Amino acid sequence: MRSLLIIGAVIVLTSCNLTERKNTKITSKDSVISQTNTTVSSTSKSKNSPYTDMYDSLARAYVDTSTLQGKRSWLMNQFLIENGLVSPDYDTLFDLTYDGFQDYVIGYYGKSGTGLKNSVKVYIFNPKKHYYILDEQLSDLPNPTFYIKKRKITGFYIGNGGGGGRRLEWITNKWTMTKEFEVDKEGDSAKWTISYPLKNKKEVIRRPIQMIPPEEILETDPKL
Repeated sequence: MRSLLIIGAVIVLTSCNLTERKNTKITSKDSVISQTNTTVSSTSKSKNSPYTDMYDSLARAYVDTSTLQGKRSWLMNQFLIENGLVSPDYDTLFDLTYDGFQDYVIGYYGKSGTGLKNSVKVYIFNPKKHYYILDEQLSDLPNPTFYIKKRKITGFYIGNGGGGGRRLEWITNKWTMTKEFEVDKEGDSAKWTISYPLKNKKEVIRRPIQMIPPEEILETDPKL
């Protein structure tokens, strides 16, 4: 099943025919005349496994990046190469900077850790330069929940021994951390330390550890 998904991705990327889930505002300036050929040196094909063949097909895939659709195809291509052909859970478009342009999000499941590992790669569209830029702050959020209308994003990671999380809010045209928590397991209970950076306020709650934070500590709706 996994091989079929990856083969499908190769076909889609080669044809550069990804389907948008939402309409992206495209102007005449979006038609930048630039093309990218992601080519790597060839290896002995006689001994290549199907896995290697699929990897090479992705690495050699020619992608026309003169359109926004093509740019997203190229980003997906790079994601698959860099993540060892791990199939993404989804890719979608959100306006995460409230500028009227759709930004690109690739969702996937992480490889290591004892807690939930929903992860994302977030690429912000730059309308002046007409390309997507990796947003390291948002891409670093584990198990993110995007509350677009509320202009809020939350993320967390809790393993067997503890973890933490944070809330970001869109303030003065940037994502700002307004709440953060850490949890440490202590015997049959756990210490939850909650901080509010903008208010210079901190509180401590003692309650059993759980892999998804309670709503009073962090509003979240992770994919299970």
